[in-house]
Amino acid sequence: MAVITISPQRLRAHVEALTAHGPRYEDTPGVPASLTYISEQLGGLGLAVRVERYGSELHQVNLVAEIQGGTSDDAVELCAHWDTVATSPGADDNASGVAGVLEAARALRDADLPARTIRFCLFGGEEENFDGSTAHMAHITPDTESIIFEMIGYTAPEQRFPEELAGLLEPPERGDFIALVADQASQGLLEAFARRVTVPALPLVLPDFAREVAMRSDHVPYWTTGRRSLLVTDTADYRNPNYHWAGDTVGTLDYAFAAAVVNASVQTITDLAQ
Repeated sequence: MAVITISPQRLRAHVEALTAHGPRYEDTPGVPASLTYISEQLGGLGLAVRVERYGSELHQVNLVAEIQGGTSDDAVELCAHWDTVATSPGADDNASGVAGVLEAARALRDADLPARTIRFCLFGGEEENFDGSTAHMAHITPDTESIIFEMIGYTAPEQRFPEELAGLLEPPERGDFIALVADQASQGLLEAFARRVTVPALPLVLPDFAREVAMRSDHVPYWTTGRRSLLVTDTADYRNPNYHWAGDTVGTLDYAFAAAVVNASVQTITDLAQ
């Protein structure tokens, strides 16, 4: 494939736009503003945007666009949740992930016709127990694979880890890596992504006894329905002190780091779709 360069400046511009109206929560102004922005960005790439409703409220919606595959009914998905908690503008959680999906779509839109469909999913309701991604399971095949962006933009000089992972890995002391988290069935996705990423990465295939420590984002419905899904994350509150607080703002993120993560996703999806 041609060399793809993801722009840190474009990622930042997306995060600025998504956070400009405050939290993206229930009936706050940030919800219609962000839904309009995401739809316009995908539509501007020539992609048709499908609305997946899972409730009657404005915020109970997923936005989905795809590059249709040529020979296969299943898909490779790149996903992020667009909603926030009520207390935060959510630059890292998860405007960083949404920005990554938008720029990956820009990079992939002109690719040769893939064998498998490439699908871009922006989920609502992650902060409400994964409501949007759970509803999405009814729209996809059992063989659909996904990469989930859950906070991809924060780096720090220090790093914490959940106690449940003690003895499973040698934890880095600096928060300058991207964590790649898979269940046993999704190990192949992890290996494919790890081959492509250029920033430090911490690959972790969770044994069954430690799986619960990672059941916090939109990969969960994939895992619980037997689908393959890779969680790509900067580790959230184990690194970012602004998690779910007002301090989760545009200026706190490392956009060059996020761009490298998105670039790896583009190459991985290209590999998987062919």
